[in-house]
Order: sequence, then structure tokens, then C-alpha cells
Amino acid sequence: MIYPLKKRRFLPLFALLIFIILSGMLRFNSSLLNLLDAVGAIAIQTLANSKLGFLIVPAYLLKNFWMAWLLTIVWAAFLRALDFKVGFWWSLACSSILIIMCWAWSILTFFYWDEGPVLLQMMPALSNALWAFLLFQIQQVLIVRLPLAHWVKTTLAGIMIFFWLILAAASIVDYDVSVTTLIGSALFGYWFFRTSAGVYCRQAKHWQQFFGVDGKI
Repeated sequence: MIYPLKKRRFLPLFALLIFIILSGMLRFNSSLLNLLDAVGAIAIQTLANSKLGFLIVPAYLLKNFWMAWLLTIVWAAFLRALDFKVGFWWSLACSSILIIMCWAWSILTFFYWDEGPVLLQMMPALSNALWAFLLFQIQQVLIVRLPLAHWVKTTLAGIMIFFWLILAAASIVDYDVSVTTLIGSALFGYWFFRTSAGVYCRQAKHWQQFFGVDGKI
């Protein structure tokens, strides 16, 4: 289902390292990040109020966590329809683990007690990280297999990146999510996908034999 991910093996660890650094800077209220987030928020709000704001309108619905989770289930069902039964369970299980990890990291990093429990923010942003993981799956499982010219595949990948960016813009407008948090969500989603995809490539056949599941790997 997933082609071996041999290229740029250092990038997932680099993405995770940058994510951790950004989390620490957010936790300790970095003035540099505050400035960048403020500039980014102003730019996105200006875009949303301009004639180009219509580009973000569909994202107001799709950015919702439950919509991302619903489409994740639809994607997993699509994998099962293609006879990737192990991939079906892998996709759902990894998406669930990703949700738990997002909450766990946010609590570990941004939770404190001040006359009651306080969670400063979610980092990574749950729906944006889940969308990133879903889009990475679609790219690696579906787009790379299509019998199309390389430039067409590159264009489709660019469209998915643009789609994620308008989801991020909608999150800034509606939820006041910071630009730094969204960058962190993309980095975390990328690291998680590369890690979980690597585990799938190594263990899928073993899982198929252990659970007695037929179908393609």
C-alpha cells in the first residue's frame, strides 16, 4: 500500500525537533513568535475580508475536527474497498493514536494549575494535524500510484498543500489559532505520518499473518 520511504530519512526527525522547539518557545511566550503570529493573523484576517476571502469559505466547515475524523473514516473505508484490509485498520488506529498524542503533548506542555486546571492551548492543533496526516496518506497511497505524468502528480500535491493552507487560514479566522501552532501541526503530522508509514512498511506482513487477515499489503 505504501511505497518504502527511503528518501530524506532525516526530515522526520528534523521536523520533530523543530516542533519541540516551537512548543517550548510558545510555552514560554517568546516575543519573536508573538510578533510573527500577530503579523500572520493580521495578514490572514485582511485576506479573509478581501475579494479573495471566498477561497476560505469552504474551509470554515471542513476545518472542524469531526469533519476531519469523518473523512478519515471514509478514507479508511476506501482503503478497505481496494482490499487493503491491514491498511484500513492501520489508518484508523494511527489516526486515533495521533489524536491521543496531540492531547498528551498539549497537556504535558501547556497545562498548569492556577486556582484550577488551565490548558493554555492545543499544540499541535488537533484538526489541522489530523488533516495533515490524512493528506499525507492520500499523497503517498493514492497520488503516487496514479498513471499520470509527473507534472500532474506534482500539481495534485500542490493542490493538497493549498487546501491544507486554506484550512489553516480558516482556523486562524474562526478559532484564533496562531501561525506557529499551525506550522507545528504540519510538522507533527509529517513526522507522525513518516514514522507510522515506516512501521507499516516493516510490519504489515507480520500483522496480516498474526491477525489472519487476507487482502493486499
